[in-house]
Order: sequence, then structure tokens, then C-alpha cells
Amino acid sequence: MMINEKNIKTLGTHSGKFHADDVMATAILRLLLGDIKVTRTRDENILRKLDFVYDISLGEFDHHQLNKEIRENNIPYAACGLVWREFGSRIIQKFNSQLEENDIISIFDYVDKNLVQGIDATDNGIDIKSEIKVTSISDIIQSFNPTWDSNDSIDEAFEKAVQYATEVIKRIISRQVSVIKARIIVNEAFQNRNINEIMVLKTGCPWLQQLLKIDLNNEVLFVISPDDNDNDNNTEYKIQTVKKTADTFEARKDILESIRGKSSEEINSIIKIDDAIFCHKAGFIASTKSMESALKIAKLSVKT
Repeated sequence: MMINEKNIKTLGTHSGKFHADDVMATAILRLLLGDIKVTRTRDENILRKLDFVYDISLGEFDHHQLNKEIRENNIPYAACGLVWREFGSRIIQKFNSQLEENDIISIFDYVDKNLVQGIDATDNGIDIKSEIKVTSISDIIQSFNPTWDSNDSIDEAFEKAVQYATEVIKRIISRQVSVIKARIIVNEAFQNRNINEIMVLKTGCPWLQQLLKIDLNNEVLFVISPDDNDNDNNTEYKIQTVKKTADTFEARKDILESIRGKSSEEINSIIKIDDAIFCHKAGFIASTKSMESALKIAKLSVKT
């Protein structure tokens, strides 16, 4: 049965060292409930008197019991995931009342997959393997704990960590809302292509997620978009490759090899333009001062 958040006036979680799990769960709850006080304790007599308790006491929003809940992809829920599952959609709706239900579900799933599941996995002792060590959100939040030789208050450190976590989740949600707003721009650009392999956007916006949904035949190889420079009034034009999937760096096709990592003068000489800015040595992005030159790089890249 869905919990009525209006009945929640007090929160409780465990005291002592904190982790991303309880910190992010607190951030999620405060986004919905406002600046509500959190009692951090392991005293069950105190916890029983609070309206909502998480990450302790083996209740609905704890995960330390033997019969913990597990997602279909085998990532167990931790308190963060359990709290997000219950309240996440309501938080998205609270700050974005104009969204349709399917968009709210889309953002909910994105946050769960790209933020919450990693936190849950780490807190449940699941090693997320990578060839190199990548500092995770769990690592960063845990670093807010006072060091062993510090006299800093752990409860004050917890509050600072919650402030950080709140900003993180707000920004992730906000960026996904912007992706939804950009769909019309991406759809129009896709429909109005003059060259099947090149999509030109009228403004810079998030485009990859939507393009991967609508470009079912993998036609678009390069995307060109204006890139306004905040430091002056000059507009630059980016040429970007299209990833094969959202979760990889591998592109459908790279920018032509002859200009990768070259200076602007070298690029100008190689392909006979006069306004090159740069091309990354990995071949996934280049930029010029004009649309004409950006199109030339994209067209040459399609042919090679």
C-alpha cells in the first residue's frame, strides 16, 4: 500500500559512520518532505516513536535482513533503492507537474539505473568491476565521513553529505527533464535531414537518447550543432559521432583519421577550409567556426 507522505513528520536512520545508501535516501526524502529533521540513532526505543525509519530496524525500508528484495537484474535493493521505489515518481511529479506519466516513468527508471542501483549494489557488497578504478558516487559520499584523527561532528558531516547528494539527484532529474524537452528538436532534425548520415540541430541540446530511439536503422553517423561560447558572441559548430549505444564510447563511425589530433592550421590545410578549431585525437568530436566547414568534415568522414 502506498505510503501517504503527509503523515511523515519525523525520520530516523542509524547513527555512526554513514554511506551513500542512507545519505541518498535522506536526500530523496527531503526533496519530497522538505527540510525535515533526521534522528540518527541505534536506540530502538527512539526509532519506534518515529514516523519513518530506513536503513535500520529490519523494516520495510531496511535491507539487512535475510529476505532482502532483489531486482530482476539481480541487484539487491538497499535503503536508497527502496526509498526511491516508493517516492521517486512523486518527487519527479512534484517539481515537474507538466510531465506526462510515461515521461515520469522514463525519468524514474533512468535515475534508478544510473544512480540508485550503483549505490544499492555497493551497499550490498557487490563489486562493480572495471579495468580501472573509477571513483563512484558512493566513494565520494563516504569521503564526507570525518577521518579517524578528526574532531569534526559526524552528524554535521552527514548533513553536508546530504546536501551534496541532494544537489546530485536534483541535477540528474533536471537533465533528464531537459532531454524530454529536446525530443521535438531532435525529431525535427531527424526528419529534415538532407543527408541521411548527417543530422543538423538548430540548437545545442541533449540528443543521443532520443536519436537512438528513433533512428532504428542506424542511419545517422554524425550530428552537427551550434555551440554558443559564453565568453564572446561567436558561435562555433560541433561535429559529434553517434555512439552505438548509450553505454559505450564506440561510435557508429569516427571522424576522418587524417585530421584527428591535428592543429587548426593543419586541419585547414588537409581538408581545405579556413576556420577549423580542433579535432579530438580519438575522433569523436571536432569543431569549426562555420556550419559550412562543419558539414565538410562530416561529409568527408561519411565517405572515408
